[in-house]
Amino acid sequence: MRPISFACMAFVVCGSVAVSTQTTADQVKQKAVAAKEAAARNQQALQSYSWISKTSLSVKGEVKNTKIESNQYGPDGKVVKTELSEPPEPPAKARGLKGKIVAKKVGEMKEELAKSTALVHSYLPPAAEKLQAVIAAGKVTVTPSPGATVLRFADYQKAGDSLTLTLDPEAKAMRKVSVDTWLDDPKEKVTLDVTFTSLPDGTSYAGLTLLKIPGSNIEVKIENSNYQKIR
Repeated sequence: MRPISFACMAFVVCGSVAVSTQTTADQVKQKAVAAKEAAARNQQALQSYSWISKTSLSVKGEVKNTKIESNQYGPDGKVVKTELSEPPEPPAKARGLKGKIVAKKVGEMKEELAKSTALVHSYLPPAAEKLQAVIAAGKVTVTPSPGATVLRFADYQKAGDSLTLTLDPEAKAMRKVSVDTWLDDPKEKVTLDVTFTSLPDGTSYAGLTLLKIPGSNIEVKIENSNYQKIR
């Protein structure tokens, strides 16, 4: 999975759950530019750091592969990764019919994982026009809670899906993004949870990313840590 590039999107939220469509739409429109600028500043700040990422792939609760990498942004603004962990020993290949069945299952899993990853990334960063469309349809709910405000956008991209943003109104920062969607059939659920963490200087980063494909018992977990100033 590619890194989550946005880490700060601010919205002004009314203090009640029942928010008028026009008022909320105006809020999103007015804050879209400010949010984009805040995200750009945060992204620029992240480029002065290096960090360590740990990516784990689990199937049916069993970790099948773990990769540890050192990361930093290159001159072109893209993340340069250096693998720190030893590559896993390739499993012994089964022969004959069993080998063909195993190879087919592995191929199908890789394809499903690639499709799921592409799908959830189509939700990120949230598109202002899509948020406004959900608001206009009256399908957004706002739930204030101590220190946070939760906005759930139903039918954001597909019928029956949802995009949920947990915001810290005081710090004007994103705290969590959750995606609940599906692939080719509503039964083929895919979920993504991104939890953000702040560095001492206020810069936000995706501390924990969790992608799940419940029907196939596949889970990908990415943990980012050890952020160090390099420039």
